[in-house]
Amino acid sequence: MKESPVEPPSLYDLYDPTSLIRLQSSIAEGKVPNAEELAAVLEANSAGPLPPWFVALVTKGLRGELKKRPGRPAATALADMRLALAAQKYRRYLAWLRKRESLSGLQGWSAVRGKHWWAGAPHERAARIVTARWLNHMTWRAFLNAASLHNK
Repeated sequence: MKESPVEPPSLYDLYDPTSLIRLQSSIAEGKVPNAEELAAVLEANSAGPLPPWFVALVTKGLRGELKKRPGRPAATALADMRLALAAQKYRRYLAWLRKRESLSGLQGWSAVRGKHWWAGAPHERAARIVTARWLNHMTWRAFLNAASLHNK
């Protein structure tokens, strides 16, 4: 009796959120699935036999043994590059705003007076501009803290 060769996974298997192959690769990357994700995968694959690793994973999930690592996830290289770019832009905006303040003041033209990022001291305004443009997930204060740690 001749066995058929194993077929490579399809795009559906690789990218469908309920695929066992996708779940296995995300676990290998260190991502811990939550209860809703496990339920969706179980429901979508319940018609056929389930692999032993998935049964063990669901069992751990039901017992409450699946826990994410505590703390903030490690920063990615892309996040570090974005922070470095934003810090460089911040220095340029800060120099421009300080020069503008000494020459003509920071009242600004009518188009920017009402904007949320056009308020405060020059360092505050520069940080608000940078976060509004490149770092939407951060507050301007969090950016200043992160930039100061990044420069050390």
